[in-house]
Amino acid sequence: MFLNKLCLTSMLFSVTMFSQVDLEKKKDTIKNNDLDEVIVTATRTKRQLSSVPMPVTLVSKKQIQRSGSVRLKDILLEQTGITIVQDVGNSEGVQLQGVAADYTLIMIDGVPIVGRVAGNIDLNRITVNNIKQIEIVKGPSSALYGSEAMGGVINIITEKPVRESLDGQFHVLTRGGARNELDVNSNFTYRRNKIGLVAGVNLNSSGGFDLTPLSLSKTVNPHQNYTFNSRFLYDISESLEFDLSGRYYNQEQYVGDITNIQTDWNFNALLKQKISDRWDVTYTLYGTQFKTKSSFNGESAVNKRSLLRPEVRSTYRFENSSTIVGGFGGNFDKLDRTSINGEKEFKSWYAYGQYDFNPISKLNVILGARYEGSDSYQSAFSPKISTSYELNDRLTLKGSVGYGFKIPDFRQLYFDFRNVNSGYIVLGTYTIHNLFGGLANLSAIPKELKTESSIGYNFGFQWEPIDGLKVNVNGFRNNIKDLIDTFDTQLPYDVLGLPQGTRTFSYRNISSVFTQGIELDLNYRLNKNFRLLAGYQFLDTGSNEDLDKIEDGIFYRDENGISQELLSSSYFGLPNRSRHMINARLFYDNFEHKFSVSLRGTYRSEYVPFDTNGNTVIDDFDNFVKPLTQINLTVNKTIFNNIDLQLGIDNVLNETAINNKELFNFTDSNGNVIANDAYLQLGRTIFGRIQINI
Repeated sequence: MFLNKLCLTSMLFSVTMFSQVDLEKKKDTIKNNDLDEVIVTATRTKRQLSSVPMPVTLVSKKQIQRSGSVRLKDILLEQTGITIVQDVGNSEGVQLQGVAADYTLIMIDGVPIVGRVAGNIDLNRITVNNIKQIEIVKGPSSALYGSEAMGGVINIITEKPVRESLDGQFHVLTRGGARNELDVNSNFTYRRNKIGLVAGVNLNSSGGFDLTPLSLSKTVNPHQNYTFNSRFLYDISESLEFDLSGRYYNQEQYVGDITNIQTDWNFNALLKQKISDRWDVTYTLYGTQFKTKSSFNGESAVNKRSLLRPEVRSTYRFENSSTIVGGFGGNFDKLDRTSINGEKEFKSWYAYGQYDFNPISKLNVILGARYEGSDSYQSAFSPKISTSYELNDRLTLKGSVGYGFKIPDFRQLYFDFRNVNSGYIVLGTYTIHNLFGGLANLSAIPKELKTESSIGYNFGFQWEPIDGLKVNVNGFRNNIKDLIDTFDTQLPYDVLGLPQGTRTFSYRNISSVFTQGIELDLNYRLNKNFRLLAGYQFLDTGSNEDLDKIEDGIFYRDENGISQELLSSSYFGLPNRSRHMINARLFYDNFEHKFSVSLRGTYRSEYVPFDTNGNTVIDDFDNFVKPLTQINLTVNKTIFNNIDLQLGIDNVLNETAINNKELFNFTDSNGNVIANDAYLQLGRTIFGRIQINI
């Protein structure tokens, strides 16, 4: 493919370049390693990570570089309380504290990424090129960020040239793997006087491969994609700054005879005005569009989603260090999709505020709230309170309670998807009433869906028992109500004018679900060369509707085929959730010889992707995906002061579960056997990477 040739050319070009780099930038001192990181997502203001009163994870640029990963998904998999969930359609999403991927807001520099597939954002669209750090806020964050932040927020912070940087810096990074995959990154940073510039490109290509010959689909389909990103800064005056950033992504993927073309672009124009030393105002205009086009036998299916958002935000800092943040704005959201009749549009407006203060010297309190109204769905008010109290120099208590919400999406209201050859259609609530509004038995199907909502609780502490060791413990519970789910309407096919036996599905609000558990994070610097990061999450989930069914009496068939009543003690919880997840990362730095080693491991206990025994709940008698362990290793070496070499092995133990027959014998509630590699771990991957800094 063209991109493969381009990647090879870039690699050859990369290894023949030579230049000088500022040696001071390459020095890695213990002092710098131990500095407390600064985050902005949790409060929309700069705060030290240790001082934030809600559960937050920060992934630094150094961790990203050490991993050798080229996509966001691989970075997130190694963080506590986070897992990547795949559904039967191979759509992937991020699950935080057991809350489904639909309710995790993913942003770049504080603005949302659009274009969900089955409720999930495709994380492979996001390259790690030009990322400064990744900030993860767990628990409801709708008080600041609105809908889709019901379970939490993942904010990708990109590089920004600072006045203290060199006039210009450039690097080229090439990674090649063992499976016909190449990835090339280049990035340029410039700052002089009033002007700053960042520009980067990522090229990725794969010929495709298949680790699961028993399944119909390939593990990775042939594809080629590229991402361009840029950022321009200009200091108009001492009190006025202009910041313009943009991103463009394009991918071509080939699935058998089907060609999928995907484009994703955005721009973010920001003007920051400094009214005084304590007061500033930021004016923002953000626009983005996500589009997919699938072609097969001369026919095309299109999905185009766009969002335009103007916003004004103001920050005022009092003399006593208290801070007020407030803002207002609007969303102009559009969708044009083949399976939705005509272009649909949502218009909404919102206002939010936050007060961060210390009523006494060791107590920090953050009060926040947001109101959002719309022409298409219920208004929502989402308050939140977070507190931290410093008992002494080594122990701080933390807690937060927040309300989250998620509006019904275009698909749930307007979907008109017909697959009569497979015996079913899926209709949004507006669509089904518009098409068949005269039917008497539609009264049981709501036209107006309620806004989903949740209350999330997080309580824990941060403890430093000895110098160099930090322990964070957090207990959490999320209560979600009015959950939107698909269901079989049981409308007669003949009355609807459909082929015999066709089933009609739509959407409805169901009873509440909950997720609860405990998280433990350790950060231990053993000495100047070794650092250990480790985490554990215990997760318990359930549906009140499921528990009511069990109380009323539902059954399963045991291994002898005998029908048995299910006991509540055998109820496992929500699908795609593991009770236990563990991660550990050991970093070694040899400053004298300029090399480092990163050894990282993750463990996910057994889980059930969907009901497999036909009683509509997840229980101990369903087919489980067995526990999976992955260990990754990378070795980095700097030569000539400006060339970084890396050798890595992903999944050192080569766990693929290909020989586990249970993984190929999932059956749905209709008894259909499903052979799908969505739940399989990829095999071992060996890769090499070279980065040249100029």
